[in-house]
Amino acid sequence: MPSKTAKMRKDPTSEGRRSVMESLKDPSRVERVSVRLDLRNSDSLQNIILRCEDNDIPLDYIDENSINKLSYTGKHQGVIAHLVSAGYFPEAKFWSLAEKERLLGMNLLVLDGIQDPQNFGAMARSALALGIHYIIIPKKRSVGITSGAIRASAGAIHGLSIVRVANISNFLARIKKYSFWIVGLKSGSYKSIREHKFSERVALVIGSEHKGLSGTVEKEVDIFVSIPINIEKIDSLNASVAASIAMFELDRNSSY
Repeated sequence: MPSKTAKMRKDPTSEGRRSVMESLKDPSRVERVSVRLDLRNSDSLQNIILRCEDNDIPLDYIDENSINKLSYTGKHQGVIAHLVSAGYFPEAKFWSLAEKERLLGMNLLVLDGIQDPQNFGAMARSALALGIHYIIIPKKRSVGITSGAIRASAGAIHGLSIVRVANISNFLARIKKYSFWIVGLKSGSYKSIREHKFSERVALVIGSEHKGLSGTVEKEVDIFVSIPINIEKIDSLNASVAASIAMFELDRNSSY
């Protein structure tokens, strides 16, 4: 019987050597592959390992106890492929494009814990209109591609590349290595977004509806900007409205 933990997992997997090899026929659908550590040199898994290496698919070598916890079927034969959920852009493919300098002149919208499908859908619609190429969201504690979000975006979500990552702060730290500037939208920041001259590669970070940017994410931000508003009349803007204004300024003031 599958464990309760396995039942709660949302990410699809394929398990066992034959199933994993079948999944690897379309490498873009495989996010990463977990292999039992003591089988990494096994002849039976070499074709899988080589195919992952040829397609830049991350390999996780883990102990028997860990891979058993990941298994839904209990028949993994020492290998599990973690598949990209329907509608999302594969993270492994994103990093492969970054490595090959295919992200030049591109902007990212990074959402740090947006949970309202209406907000997410509205942001996606603005993103498509204002030149955003990828939207990055965390796998946990975040809204994703849902029917409500698709409806709120009037279908715009289908025209975007949406990447789910395990940890937003780790993603930001890594993307800096590819010459991206991390710009965080934060109410009360000294610099107005109207005054900022954006670089040719920007990751614009928007915090959650209630808490804003998390502390770990703030540590990765290169510069904070704010949207000037008449605080005597209104103290804050809706997250999707603020994001849309920020994306408009990014599109208007980009240096490329």
